[in-house]
Amino acid sequence: MLERILELIRNGKGIEEIAEELSLPREGVEGALKVLESLGYVEKVELGSSTCETCPLKSICPGSCFRFKGEVYTITEFKLKEQK
Repeated sequence: MLERILELIRNGKGIEEIAEELSLPREGVEGALKVLESLGYVEKVELGSSTCETCPLKSICPGSCFRFKGEVYTITEFKLKEQK
């Protein structure tokens, strides 16, 4: 399941979309993301940070000028290099 969540994040899906696609409660997806974050596979994107520039949601997220109430995660550079 964690691999599928990583795939969905790579495709620009948010927590709600992942939960819906995998038929999981939002809390289950959030827990999985915490595990992936602790393992270094994903990192939480702070809006307005330099990470926003490489975020797969950049085209639809207005960034720091928007009061986003959710969480956005991206695959870490370290894990991207490791997979190549």
